[in-house]
Amino acid sequence: MKLLYTIFILLFSITTFAQTLDGTIKTQSGEPVPLANISVLNSTKGTTSDKQGRFTLILAEGNYQLSISAIGFATQFKNLTITNNAPINLMIRLQVASQQLNEVMVTADNKQQDVQKVPAAITVLGAKQIRDYRLWDITNLTAIAPNLFTVEHGNSTSSNFFNIRGVMGFSNEQAVATYVDGVYQFDYFSAPPLFNDIQSIEILRGPQGTLYGRNAFGGVVNITTKQPGNTPSGYFEATFGNYGQQRYTASLSSPIVANKLFASGSFTYNHRGSIYYNEFTKSGFDRREDYSGNFNLRYLPSANWSLALNAKLENDNDRGSFPWLGSIEEVFAKPYQVNTNNTNVERRKNFNTSLAANYYGKHFNFTSVSSYIDWHAYYEGKGVDYDFTPLDALSTAPDQRQHIFSQEIRFASPSASQSQLKWVAGAYGFTQNTHMNAPTFFGPDYVLLDPKATNAPFTSTSLSRGNNKGYAFFGQATYAITDKLDFTAGIRYDHETRSLNQYTDYEKDPDPVVSSPKQYYKADFNAVTPKFVLSYKLKDNMLLYGSYARGFRAGGLNTNATDPAQVPYQPEHSDNYEIGWKNMLWNNKMKLNLTAFYLEQHNQQISTAMDGINALILNVGEMHNKGVELELTVLPVKGLQIDWNASYSHARYTSLLLYSADAGAVVDFKGNKPINTPPVSSMLAAQYSYDFAGSKHNLSAFIRGEYRYLGSYEFDFINDKNQSAYSLFNSKAGISTIHFELNFWARNITDKKYIAYGSFNSFLLGSPRTYGTTLIAKF
Repeated sequence: MKLLYTIFILLFSITTFAQTLDGTIKTQSGEPVPLANISVLNSTKGTTSDKQGRFTLILAEGNYQLSISAIGFATQFKNLTITNNAPINLMIRLQVASQQLNEVMVTADNKQQDVQKVPAAITVLGAKQIRDYRLWDITNLTAIAPNLFTVEHGNSTSSNFFNIRGVMGFSNEQAVATYVDGVYQFDYFSAPPLFNDIQSIEILRGPQGTLYGRNAFGGVVNITTKQPGNTPSGYFEATFGNYGQQRYTASLSSPIVANKLFASGSFTYNHRGSIYYNEFTKSGFDRREDYSGNFNLRYLPSANWSLALNAKLENDNDRGSFPWLGSIEEVFAKPYQVNTNNTNVERRKNFNTSLAANYYGKHFNFTSVSSYIDWHAYYEGKGVDYDFTPLDALSTAPDQRQHIFSQEIRFASPSASQSQLKWVAGAYGFTQNTHMNAPTFFGPDYVLLDPKATNAPFTSTSLSRGNNKGYAFFGQATYAITDKLDFTAGIRYDHETRSLNQYTDYEKDPDPVVSSPKQYYKADFNAVTPKFVLSYKLKDNMLLYGSYARGFRAGGLNTNATDPAQVPYQPEHSDNYEIGWKNMLWNNKMKLNLTAFYLEQHNQQISTAMDGINALILNVGEMHNKGVELELTVLPVKGLQIDWNASYSHARYTSLLLYSADAGAVVDFKGNKPINTPPVSSMLAAQYSYDFAGSKHNLSAFIRGEYRYLGSYEFDFINDKNQSAYSLFNSKAGISTIHFELNFWARNITDKKYIAYGSFNSFLLGSPRTYGTTLIAKF
């Protein structure tokens, strides 16, 4: 026992040597900057400057990176080495935000660092950019980053899909992994789609399987909410717009015990009236109503430890979800109209909570993230109308619920390490319990669709209970071969077991319910995902890299398969080869990033009927994609910022075995394009701000314009249904002071009609022209 105690003390010992860092923060003209935030990345340490711009930090011997930020100034990083020599006096001069770009922090490799120093294709949106783009949910992210496409799925909050570089999912498993505050969201139905008090959104392109694991084989969207600190702050935001749009957000952050305990909370209520008109009821068809809350509690028990408790809640009540029509021609002939006897009311409740513990020590860093997710989605009455007509023929109302527990632990090289070797290693485990009741209602009019169904009306309900478990071990290390040349290698092993119990109830009044025999399904899957990166610093602000990464998407179960060999469908895999060139130029007034990639997607999971009758998810696709990506941000003159990203890709199937009704057999559709993958996409945003000199309350005015272009994209694998290329225009203008902002905005100004979703003869339009005004009060 004494030996164990001694080992514990040695491992978690606090560094005995400490040095005083005294610093002063000033403007370029020499005036002090008060209330600037100084944070030591990858540690619990931080402080704020006083009225004279002075600050003090106590740091142990080692290498550090400081992040310095202040309202109205560009965020700046400062590298620092602490030795046992004389105390350090540091002078930092900040540039106003209108004359220099922010240096941006990213956590892509599970540590805080400058995004321009990370050898990977990453787009980071900070809190200001999220406000500038008016990003309310994930449907607004299309083309925000190169080769990023978000599939809108009607008026349904829970059914939106990410596509990065042509890689997206066609079953419940994601192809692009979504993380919120370090917690993996298991499928695209349960991932929180609403943005509430978001600090940053990181979009990682290409496979990220080594550190992020399952379903990160197209990329990762990493969302971080605002964390509380020592400085009290808050805001209230109210938005009003056409279609009865109302949105209210309140946020508050404050220390409870200075330097020890901090709390923050935010709440958003959103309501929007009808866009679609129902010809059958002669009234509005859809409505969106939701509220979401986010709560953070952060505790610093010592100089080396931090604990963070997070809880999120969403409640969605979407009437008129999935306003589908049966053909592209009908969608454009009757825009925003349906003719149905169902209300299509979708309800969704989502609760996420997590506890993150971080230790920053002399010998290593330690992180533990424990999480629980409780998600429930269901439909009222007879659910969603699947005949798209006033007939009482066919509808379904699935009721599904998930309970998920996950645990990740990581050990990493210490933050202040002066070693040439930086490393991280860890383990991950989860258990996922699923419940699904999916009734399909065959009404009295069903016989008009299928004359052989003389037993209609009746109800067939599929009931299933699943349990999925998995674990993973991973490690990644970077070795500095020289001062400029780094080599990174990583590997991860994942194992997953999926099991499912299922049976079907047949109900026809007045007869008793008849249940089919219960069926039990089980399958095991394994995956190994390596990663290799070689990066070279041409200059301090210029990075060149080449990488290879492998990703995987989890397999699943075909519960309707008649052949036992087809019950499990196997994981998908992707191999990504990438070269990139990252630059900060013109005294940090220009960011220029170029990326070229070649991606191979193997064993793609696609729903198809090999016999023309029974549809199964089978591994029948091999897709290759190659392309280039550009990201440019520039401040050409004071007050004007231009952001432009563009991408070109050439995605084709090298093998695609699907059943062809015309041929009456399985045909290889080699050479076809993947669905929802525009070959060209671009987003250009320009914002000009004018500061009124001498204004007592820092009065400024701004005007903003956005131009989004998307090339044509396919809706089916046969490639006979598509959306032609189109452009969208957004704008915003307003005035702001220290404590207030009033802006006026408009989206899709030209009211462009385009199809946002199309699949299995179900189509719907993207959002029409919307406009409104937003008032923000800050304190």
